[in-house]
Parts: sequence; C-alpha cells; structure tokens
Amino acid sequence: MKNSGGLEKGHVVKLIGISFPWAVVILGALLLFSSNAYNQTFGVFFKPITNNFGWTRATMSGAYAVRSLVCAVFVIPMGYWADRYGPRWVLLPCFILLGAGMIAIARVTAIWQLYLIQGAGIGIGMSGPFVCIMSTVAKWHESRRGLALGIASAGTGLSSVIFPLVATQLIQARGWQFAIFIIGFIILAIGVPASLVMKDPPNKMTRKLPGSAKLTHGLFDVWGLLPHFLKKPAFLSIIIMFVLIGAVGNMLYNHLVNYATDIGITALVAAGMMSAMGVASTIGRLGIGTISDRIGTKRDTAMCCILLAVSCLLLISKVTALMWAAAALFGIGFGGSMPLVPAIMGERVEREQLSTATGVASMGIFIGAALGPWLGGFIFDVSGSYLWALLLSSGACIAALVIAIRMPAVKQETGQSKLYPII
Repeated sequence: MKNSGGLEKGHVVKLIGISFPWAVVILGALLLFSSNAYNQTFGVFFKPITNNFGWTRATMSGAYAVRSLVCAVFVIPMGYWADRYGPRWVLLPCFILLGAGMIAIARVTAIWQLYLIQGAGIGIGMSGPFVCIMSTVAKWHESRRGLALGIASAGTGLSSVIFPLVATQLIQARGWQFAIFIIGFIILAIGVPASLVMKDPPNKMTRKLPGSAKLTHGLFDVWGLLPHFLKKPAFLSIIIMFVLIGAVGNMLYNHLVNYATDIGITALVAAGMMSAMGVASTIGRLGIGTISDRIGTKRDTAMCCILLAVSCLLLISKVTALMWAAAALFGIGFGGSMPLVPAIMGERVEREQLSTATGVASMGIFIGAALGPWLGGFIFDVSGSYLWALLLSSGACIAALVIAIRMPAVKQETGQSKLYPII
C-alpha cells in the first residue's frame, strides 16, 4: 500500500512532525528559494554593474552566457552523481560555490574576473541545485508528483518575489557591491544547512543505466550516457523544446528591467514588475504542477508556451498596464514549465535514474540560458532596441509549442516497462 507520496508506509518517517516525503518538498522549496537568488537578481544588478565599468550589454550578458554554458557541461554529471551518491553530496559543494561566487563578484574590477567567477564558481554551483532538488522530490512522490513538484518549485517563484526588491533597495541604499555581498551570504546561510538534510528515498535499487558499465567515473565520463538520449526522437525533441523555453525565459529575466527603465519606468517599479512576475511564477508552478496530474504534461507544456509567446508580444506595446500583464503571464508560463522538467522525464525513466534524466533535459534549459540573454544584449547593442529580440522570442515560443503538441504520449512511445531509456 502506498501513501500520498508514493512510498510504502513502512518507510515514512517524520521531520518536525511532517512526514519526510513532504518535508523533502519543503526543504526543496527552501533550497530553490536560495539558489535562485542569483538568477532573480542578475537583471537588477545588470545596469549598475555595466554603468560602473562602462561595459556593453552584450559583454555583460556574455558573463551570464559563460555561466549557463558551464552549467550545461556539468548538469548531467551532477544528475548522475546525485543518483549514485545521493543529493546532499552534490548540493553542499554547489551552494558553497554559489554563495562564495556571489560574494566574490562584489570585488571584481575587470571583465575577465567576472567571467572567471561566473564560470568557475557560479556556473558549477548553479548546475546542481535544480536537477538534484526537483528529481529528489519526484523520487519521493509518484501518485501526487505534479503537486509535490509544484510546491517545491514555488520556492523559485518566491525568490523572484523577494530578491529583486531587496536587491534594488540595498543598491539604492549602499551600492551594488554591498547588495550582492548580502545576497551571497543569504545563499550560504540557507543552502549549506538545508543541503545536509536532503536524501533519496530508502531501498534504492541498483539497476544500472545503459552503457554505465563502461564508465570509469571520471569527471565527464557520464557524458557517455548522452547518446542514449539523443538517438531517441522523443528525448531529442524534449531537449530542443527546453532550449527554446530556456532561451526566452532567461532573456526576459535578464533584460526586462533594462527594457522597462529604457522606456522611462523607474528602477523600483521595474523591480516591482520582476516581483509581480515572481508572484505569478509561484502561482504557475503550483497550479500547472498540480493540474499536470490531471491533464498531463503535454497539454501543460503547450499552455506554458502559449503564455510565453503572448507575454513577449504584450511587452512590445510599451504600455505600462500591458507590461504588468505581460510580467504576470510570463511568470505563469515560464514558472509553470519548470516543474514539468522532472515530470516529463519521470514519465519515461525509472525512479533510480531520474536525476540523470532530469540533468539531460536541464542541459537544454542551460544552453538556452546561454543563448537567449546574450542574443538579447547583442540585438540591443546593434539596433538600439529590444523589438527584434522580443519578436524572435515569440517565434521561439511558437516553435516550442509545435514540438510540445507533436510530442507523443508515453503510452505511444513504448509498449514495454518503464526502463531507461524508455523509447
């Protein structure tokens, strides 16, 4: 007999009066809240840093691209190591690197220092939390997986509600160096102790991944597993779809404050839009994560793509009221798409390999995160406007929508048991 989390009752323990499967959800939300402080405040720090050093927007966006590419390189190993050794041994060093990297940015004096910190520190640190946390939550919950993932993912939405306004107020009061130091300290204070509590469900099975016997457990040997995904059309389409979603989502996260202040909106109001986006994101993560249990991940993903496309078109209007609406729709669409990453992969792989599979899909998001913000900054530097960046983003959302609609249902992909890779 299974409980609401999908585990046998005999294995359910309690943490401070809460059954551990749901305690994992709360811990996951707290960890995602702190780990995403960097993503949620990068757009707020964008102009103060570029104005301080006289860098172009493409140059500043390039630092974010470096971080995202490093994340794309490390995310599959992070997922594999989480499957093999447990999430805490991945999360703890990641949060140390992430928090220390944020603090180190406060001391940069040259662009090469920013790029080095973004790559060697924040890039590696950011590659682990999402894949480890979301896949661990998914492992603990099967019958109500969408709800559990939505609650955990809401930590990211809450992060985008709080941190942009906090960072803006700190910048205006004490400068961007002080503000980024405080954000880094918060990441360490929350992330390090919470990481130590996270663990996988009991009675993990020892089923091996295809080709895993050939691995020597070197740093990137686990990339040998990637061909097992890329040779399957459904997995390849999922990766491409998340490349597009990641590109659009991160482009707007990085440049919305720039875009708003360029057209005369104050920095504090622009930060308010980011926070409104965060509120909507929290709603989207909870709502879309929950209804995926009822209507399926395919329809949920299609709905998210539509919301993202509409939000890009509304931003083009430059009408303040419509921009607030765009921020809300974007928050629901992009926020709601994040719980779907492990949910989609969880339909296609065994529980014991879900972190690795989530890492593969997350690689697509990080590749998109490298392309989108840089391309948005480059287009602005060339044209002096974000118009073409927004039109291109809307087109990317439509392409992702087509992929989502054409993505076969799981029962159409295989007639056999759910073994990795399934198709």
